[in-house]
Amino acid sequence: MVKREGARRQVLIPQKPGGGLLMFRVRGTVLEPLTDLVSILLLSIPEFLWGLILLFVFGVMLHLLPFTGQVAPDLPAPRITGFLLIDSLLSGRLDIFLSACQHLILPAVALGLAFSPTIMRVLRSSLFDVYHEDYIQQARLRGLSEGHILLKHAFKNASLPTLTLAGVQFGILFSGTLLVEVIYSYPGMGNLMVDAVRDADLPLIQAIGLTYCIVVLVINTVVDSLYVVLNPKLRVR
Repeated sequence: MVKREGARRQVLIPQKPGGGLLMFRVRGTVLEPLTDLVSILLLSIPEFLWGLILLFVFGVMLHLLPFTGQVAPDLPAPRITGFLLIDSLLSGRLDIFLSACQHLILPAVALGLAFSPTIMRVLRSSLFDVYHEDYIQQARLRGLSEGHILLKHAFKNASLPTLTLAGVQFGILFSGTLLVEVIYSYPGMGNLMVDAVRDADLPLIQAIGLTYCIVVLVINTVVDSLYVVLNPKLRVR
């Protein structure tokens, strides 16, 4: 269904969109300034501050989630592969797996809240550009629903610049893990880097830096591969 407002079109899209799709859906309505304000507020708060806010609200005030360590202190952490979630499943300890997931929630949300607003805004801008293309109008003339046009045509093309930004953001994400892991006393790569710098352990610093570089290169390779999958023009015949 399409509503005409002068020369402007207001497109109705699925009822359960993501962040960027939600911002695109409410364009031209009274909710558009609100979503813009919320995204700007989210964008202006760094990841370490989100970590402190979530720790205080959900860990100290409400006592809903654990906020220190990797697993509950009364649960023994199995050591098989070195990855706690995988090791807990391999050892059949669902209680350790659930505890580890609970300890991951606050750090993951803190990092996600700091980096998702940029991706949401870029996706919305890309959808604005895509919806002015001729093939969108042709899809409407063919009688396709707006939800089908959005997900099968517009979103696939609008996701290309968003995918590039997500790859870049993932590399920047590693810098945020340093402070977030320190805040939550989480024994990860970031905390290990801080300890290595404090102890002036140069070989360990170099090893962690090399690991970060390898992970970023792998992510960039995955992004380039997804570009080929999403954009048939880049495929070599």
